Amino acid sequence: MPSKKADPFHWDSLVRLTHWGVAAACVGNLWLNEAGEEWHEWLGYTAMALIGLRLVWGLSFAKGHARLRALIPSRADFRQQAVALHERTPATPGHHGSGKLAVWALWLTILATAGSGWFQNTELGFELGADDWHLWCTWALQGLIALHLTALAFTSWRQRSNLVARMLPSVRGKRTQQAPASQDQHS
Repeated sequence: MPSKKADPFHWDSLVRLTHWGVAAACVGNLWLNEAGEEWHEWLGYTAMALIGLRLVWGLSFAKGHARLRALIPSRADFRQQAVALHERTPATPGHHGSGKLAVWALWLTILATAGSGWFQNTELGFELGADDWHLWCTWALQGLIALHLTALAFTSWRQRSNLVARMLPSVRGKRTQQAPASQDQHS
């Protein structure tokens, strides 16, 4: 069977910036610094601000697959995903159905983690045991990150596409035209 090549696709600059910024904040807070440190708090606030920026971007100026509307999964998305994985067709621009769910799960869990971290430092949060909520959120977030990385590796292998490259800066002159926004069924 001849190898099929995927159409080149890169996420826009703001999507890449918020993605890697949130990833760095999560790595820093989950594995590199201690809870209670000033950096821990600031990285949590940074993650919340970056997700907020991404949401505003997705509701306003983003185009095509970066729009929030494009991240609402449908049954057709899951059917297309099953066929693409079974037939090993190259990845298409945007997310599969399960990828769309993963985006929302990660964003909401990160916001819950950061929010519960802030809340545990309030008097009411202390009384309501927000420190336990924060701990549970960090465990859920670590599980979602592991699932995200595993799914990324599996889908890249199965569909013969380097999905990580879509989130990396493109090399000027080598980047080809992205799929027009008119092909986006969700816009």
